[in-house]
Amino acid sequence: MAEIKKSQLPHNYEAEKAVLGAMLRSSTILNDAASRLAVDDFFDEKPAHRIIFGAMQKLYKESVPVDVQTVVQELINIKEFDNVGGIEYLSELADSIITFANVPTYIKNIRDCSIMRKFLLTLDEIELDYLKNPLEDPNNFLNIAESKINRATEMRNIADFRPAKEIANSLANQLANLKVTDTDDTVTGVPTGYSKLNKITHGFQKDNFIVLAARTGVGKTALSLNLAFNAAVRGYPVAYFSLEMSAEDLFKRLVSGDSNVQYNTLLTGYHLGRDERLKLQQSCNRIGALKFYVEETTGINLIELVAKVKKLKANEPDLALVFVDYIGLVKVTGLKNNASRQLEIQEISTTLKKLALELHITIVCVAQLNRNVEQRGGEPMLSDLRESGSLEQDADIVMLLAEAKAQSPKAFGRGNKEQEDNINQINSAIETVAIKEGGSSAKIINVIIAKNRAGQQGRVPLLFRKDYVKFDTPSPESESALESIESARLDYLAGE
Repeated sequence: MAEIKKSQLPHNYEAEKAVLGAMLRSSTILNDAASRLAVDDFFDEKPAHRIIFGAMQKLYKESVPVDVQTVVQELINIKEFDNVGGIEYLSELADSIITFANVPTYIKNIRDCSIMRKFLLTLDEIELDYLKNPLEDPNNFLNIAESKINRATEMRNIADFRPAKEIANSLANQLANLKVTDTDDTVTGVPTGYSKLNKITHGFQKDNFIVLAARTGVGKTALSLNLAFNAAVRGYPVAYFSLEMSAEDLFKRLVSGDSNVQYNTLLTGYHLGRDERLKLQQSCNRIGALKFYVEETTGINLIELVAKVKKLKANEPDLALVFVDYIGLVKVTGLKNNASRQLEIQEISTTLKKLALELHITIVCVAQLNRNVEQRGGEPMLSDLRESGSLEQDADIVMLLAEAKAQSPKAFGRGNKEQEDNINQINSAIETVAIKEGGSSAKIINVIIAKNRAGQQGRVPLLFRKDYVKFDTPSPESESALESIESARLDYLAGE
């Protein structure tokens, strides 16, 4: 590819002159141009335009009136007055505009030229990188190149304000097609597979970034896998990034839960009879028919993750859900060498939220909670999200998992025998419900909706049948018992 000369890059001096002149004469145009344009949107082969715009933008941000006189003074202050052609050129700019009607078109033209320049220069940079450096990993090279191109063209995604009439008409059309329902638990997104969770979230919504967090061993991978499976069996295409285990190990868990053959049997063959083999084969056939895609790259790079999701979306337009298990194993390149993990997590969460919006999908990330939960006692809180507050900030929904049990006060050096007895009674009652419904290894896990940008918060008790790596909705009888136990627990805490 021949090197592009600077003079060949897209630009429009006349449009730049018209916009600068209009900014000197109209506060409305000034507001529009100062907010929609940047200094480097003006072609740098004529630096006078960049300097003048920068001076006007500075005055605008400082709430100083912008006219020929104030701009002249600012240019003198920054020692650029003579470099832009003096008072003569500023007067020429102000006199060059005849009508303001076409100025929005000129602003758009300047932006378009700027985007094209950045795009073409980025292509040159990519080619130069290819020619100068050894190509060790083609996939990594292409992923980095795609990321650079996305950054160069990201201005295209900045939309202008939509008038109220347009938005209201669009909403009226949606409401006209809204189905009447007698309940408030209608699922408008992808069903979670759990009725109470559906009632709070109304299903997983498009454009949402969701965080599912817990301490080690509580069952966050198992629940994320169950949520993915529940969506897939209802016909929604799902992608699952498994960064800790192989696809085969992941599917063993799915097969165990779907077939009701104990997970340990799949691993060891213990008590694996003819009936069990038939159930396992039938389950493999059912799961094999699902649109369930697994990526098992350990320590995947963020750029590569984004590229893979976009590629899958292009091949599977109905892709609805993407799971990342877990966010702590995603790597980030392009930041400074001494960047903290907190900054890396911030980059990951921001990028994945943008990706959900761009592709109109739901992205669910599994995350770790820090040790503050164990040290403090009680249930996890948003502040327990490990390494970064950006997860809390970027997430539309945050689900925190915790075993349903009351913490013993003795663990924290306080409490008396009466308090200890009350705690033991509460925990024994919870354990009895779990064992009665799910067997000796079953536990009640609370899914705490700690943040829900579009709805209510709440708590959803689920039965975790660990032998089958499966989460189930407790029976109505068990749910009623758990509600009574929870009420007793809250009464106890209130009386402490």
